[in-house]
Amino acid sequence: MPLAGGGLYRCGQCNLKFRHPILDAAAYQRLYDNAATSTWAAHGARPDWDLIISRLRSLSPHGGDVLDFGCYNGGLLSRLDPSYRRHGIEINRAAAEAAIASSGAMVWNSVNEIPPAKRFSAIIISDVIEHVPDPQALVAQLAGLLTPDGILIVTTGDADNRWWNRFGANWWYCFYPEHISFLSRKWLDYISGNGFSILHFENFRYLQVNAARRGAGFLALLAYGLFPRLYLRASGFARRMLHRHSSDSAPGNGVSPDHLLVVISPKGHQ
Repeated sequence: MPLAGGGLYRCGQCNLKFRHPILDAAAYQRLYDNAATSTWAAHGARPDWDLIISRLRSLSPHGGDVLDFGCYNGGLLSRLDPSYRRHGIEINRAAAEAAIASSGAMVWNSVNEIPPAKRFSAIIISDVIEHVPDPQALVAQLAGLLTPDGILIVTTGDADNRWWNRFGANWWYCFYPEHISFLSRKWLDYISGNGFSILHFENFRYLQVNAARRGAGFLALLAYGLFPRLYLRASGFARRMLHRHSSDSAPGNGVSPDHLLVVISPKGHQ
């Protein structure tokens, strides 16, 4: 049974885009904590991981303790070189075991399990912050686990992507009902006035595709954005003719640099 999506809104004060209403915490707990270890696993190259590792090497070149919040099966942690001591948080216990086996990391099931004195030189929040109802509270909580010169590295969809602003809920990143909070540079500027500094910001394409696939994706994006009901009927008919299962996404991934990578530090740490 698919999750209910709710409506999409933007806060007039902080510019956060969000879903309302959202489900109770138990519904999301059941979605994330299951026996699967491949639901959110990477299939092929992950441009965000390459960017994260590059930024980590640039800002923490001498290694240190790194925490991947929402590490799933350890795909990103396993790519870090040995100078970084690997740690993870993962709610899915089966995936946590897989992360331990693949990366040798210390993995906890929640932040509350981290030893009180433990601090990290870098904390990574990759494709996770869009799943939490209060991203500012999460940033503040994790910032409290940093060393004095520590950094947070966040990747997620960019809520101010031009096509997202044009098509609203008909943007592919909104297709997933478990995505409930959507960040933008405007939201980041807001929190930078509330105890944080933005050290780095960049946009990137979440999916790397060739020019032909990008062009086809752009046409599908326009069709879905302008005529969603017609597009869904036509694509559903095509899938039935080809004996394929229902689509697991909406068109648009890879069409534009619709994701952001941001490096955050507690204010005053430059």
